[in-house]
Amino acid sequence: MEIIPEDELAGGRAVLTVSELTAELKDLVEAEFAGFWLEGEVSNLKLYPSGHFYFTLKDEESQISAVMWKGVRTRLKFEPSDGDQVIVRGKLSIYEKRGNYQVVVEAMEPKGLGALQVAFEQLKKKLQAEGLFEQERKKPLPSIPWTIGIVTSSAGAVIRDMIRTIKRRFPRVRIIFCPVAVQGAGAAQQVAGAIGDLNEHGEADVIIVGRGGGALEDLWAFNEEIVARAIFASKIPIVSAIGHETDFTIADFVADVRASTPTAAAEMVTPELGELYARIADISKRLEVEFGDFINSKSQRLDELSERMERSVRNLVTARKSGFYAVFRHLGALSPEKRLAAWKDRLKNLDARLVMGLRRSREIHTRRVLAVVGRLGVLKPKDWITSRHDKLRRDMTRVHDMAIRTMKEKRSRFHIAAGRLDALSPLKALGRGYSIVTSPDGATIYKNVANLAPGARIRIRLSDGETGAVVEGGGAGRQKSLF
Repeated sequence: MEIIPEDELAGGRAVLTVSELTAELKDLVEAEFAGFWLEGEVSNLKLYPSGHFYFTLKDEESQISAVMWKGVRTRLKFEPSDGDQVIVRGKLSIYEKRGNYQVVVEAMEPKGLGALQVAFEQLKKKLQAEGLFEQERKKPLPSIPWTIGIVTSSAGAVIRDMIRTIKRRFPRVRIIFCPVAVQGAGAAQQVAGAIGDLNEHGEADVIIVGRGGGALEDLWAFNEEIVARAIFASKIPIVSAIGHETDFTIADFVADVRASTPTAAAEMVTPELGELYARIADISKRLEVEFGDFINSKSQRLDELSERMERSVRNLVTARKSGFYAVFRHLGALSPEKRLAAWKDRLKNLDARLVMGLRRSREIHTRRVLAVVGRLGVLKPKDWITSRHDKLRRDMTRVHDMAIRTMKEKRSRFHIAAGRLDALSPLKALGRGYSIVTSPDGATIYKNVANLAPGARIRIRLSDGETGAVVEGGGAGRQKSLF
């Protein structure tokens, strides 16, 4: 701003109002500090009902007020607090009503540690305090899952490897595949929604949530709170198989079981059919051995009882020779031969029942195996996947048509708005004979005669160009000559 000596004002003085001075400073400061990086410590942090953050950034010697609008705050990957050392990107702004200046923060990150890592540790600590990682709350995996739900991307080798492994170990098992985005905007919402859909569907015996390896940013969807709470709320056991063996996510801590890789998860949830047959054969063999041992022990016990009875009879005959007939009648009443025959009949009956029970057990296990094989033969996941692919293509066609209609509508609205803006353009007024008077640098527009001082240089913009001039007269109501 040019200051004119008092003797050149023809007896008058150039006086600025507070508002005018503040406006001048605002234009200068905000133009000069439109974007910069600033380092400092957060203090006096307050979150207002409007959703905005107000706080102070300070160092050992100075401090400056700062504000972060709600839209920026909701995009932060971590939650700042008093005492945090941060680096912010922002611009300087002057609040004209009070004459205060502040930093409008457009981005923030922790100093020395990535924002994603800080967010990971904060969420991990929060969920652990709520008990989402407790071992006693985790659900066991089913020994034989008839239906497996898989939540992962339809692109890449992960889904193919898991399906190939499952089919090799347990052929014809039913698979419900929920394709989702596993990184980028909206991925966390898709993963959580797929877990909820599988629980609502209710047919899956176990769910695998997985994706391939990548950087922390690539795996971030599985560190979102919405995914962690969806896993915790699931009534179906969930196996997390995210990244490589060295990668850990929040989903791994909440899930019922963590697998080192997606392929390892597929092996973990599916038994091998050959192992099932071997287990059935082993159970049958153990039953035969246990039944044989039982029969042998009962036979041995019967032999001991017979020997004791014979010994008792001999002792009784020897001890009571004088009462032979009484003893004879007593032995007739006891009838050891009949009792022995009865024991033998019971043993034979028990032996027959044991053999029958063994045969029945074999028949039951055989029927179960045949039922398993029959069910595996009936299930046809290929047809189900084909129908899902057809539905996906139809949905993509509808989305494409909707996008075309939306673009046409937006283009029409754009042309209408452009026409309105053109009608309101200042250039239209210039074309009708009006002009705009500004300072030589164009920074100040003169609207009143009182703002023009004698001898001041001005710029005049017309419809077809610009010209310069010098003010000859000054003050309200005076005429001016241009040359």
